[in-house]
Amino acid sequence: MTLLTKSTDTSPPTDRYHTCPHPHHSPYSEVNLPPILFRMDSPIGQDLPGLSPLRENGQVVRDHEGKEIWDFPFLPRYITSNPPGWLLEYWMRTDPRLTYRDIRVRMTAPLHLRPNENALNMRRERDARRPLRLSCWTYRRGAPGRLNKIDVERVERWSVDQIRYNTTMDVVYTDGGGPVHLADRALAAHTPATYPLGYFLNQGRAEIPSERIRAAQSVFFRLSERAKQLGFASWRQLPDNEWPDTFRYNISR
Repeated sequence: MTLLTKSTDTSPPTDRYHTCPHPHHSPYSEVNLPPILFRMDSPIGQDLPGLSPLRENGQVVRDHEGKEIWDFPFLPRYITSNPPGWLLEYWMRTDPRLTYRDIRVRMTAPLHLRPNENALNMRRERDARRPLRLSCWTYRRGAPGRLNKIDVERVERWSVDQIRYNTTMDVVYTDGGGPVHLADRALAAHTPATYPLGYFLNQGRAEIPSERIRAAQSVFFRLSERAKQLGFASWRQLPDNEWPDTFRYNISR
């Protein structure tokens, strides 16, 4: 993954909705989304550069608490207090070390007007992951932990071929039924861009889904079978006592 040089705009803006232009995100929009949003599982063993504190005029830049601000080359110097969900998702997928704090300290709004971490997290889910049917990278490829309802809702939306090709893009088929390419989605009307079937595969090899995706699939199949046994059309109609205990906890990020 290539990390681009940061913007040189260091003049503090007065508009709390200002985001500095930056070559990493400026080419994209609601109708032309970054392809990485549609990668199902995060890459393993990324070769990322070391992090150092952000410097301006030879001095380390610090937040209101006096803590160093980390220099992520792909982040603009100043960020709106109302960043779109897809852009938040893009930044968070660019470098797994990035946190909401790194975004909030760049916001131009006064502290009391900056959204908290939970609000930013919900924005990613509500405005990007849910409408675009994206995966969630927060859990990476680690152990399943506490699966919840959102995990199962996600895998319910994906086809076997999407999981096989490690993507949440649409898999386009020929009239005869064979897959031919991928097609992206957008948050507004657009002409879908197409990508090769293996675009998100490592060296063209079929991907093994992360343990969390496989676990969520297993729960989905089990609940669906139980719903069928009880005469329900969907696992969503099952009574609460048929759901896993972890569904009671809203821990998806």
